[in-house]
Amino acid sequence: KIIAVDNSPAMIKKCQENLTKASAASVELLCDDICNVEIKNASMVVLNFTLQFVELEQRGRLLGRIYQGVRPGGVIVISEKIIFEDKDEQNFQTKLYENFKKLNGYSDLEIAQKRTALEKVLIPDTLKEHQRRLEKVGFQNFYVWFQCFNFVSMVAVK
Repeated sequence: KIIAVDNSPAMIKKCQENLTKASAASVELLCDDICNVEIKNASMVVLNFTLQFVELEQRGRLLGRIYQGVRPGGVIVISEKIIFEDKDEQNFQTKLYENFKKLNGYSDLEIAQKRTALEKVLIPDTLKEHQRRLEKVGFQNFYVWFQCFNFVSMVAVK
């Protein structure tokens, strides 16, 4: 059973449209804040660019609740925008990503507007902080399985 959670009615609606087009009937959609959703007996929990929008002080609690709801041997898969501890690397990766956006048709103004819109809303962590938080709640075997610029996908096992 797959349960998809998003707190945006527009995202839930779009997801439902995509599921209908794909004839995928076995997905339950919940319009709710992930922090309010009970997770139990899960084999896998996927957080796609979710934690970065959860308040910093709630992230550990959310991961702890997820850990409690994942069965032994289950996994959590997390994709997030990260920040780098080294400022030079952060600047380098930011420039690469901005150049990538320009090559894909975004103007300097659009890039600046997006950065401003997300500035106080999207609060990224370092990769080490993600690992520390996952290990603190009990997850083991932390792996990065994908990275492009400052976007990282991680998996950890219970």
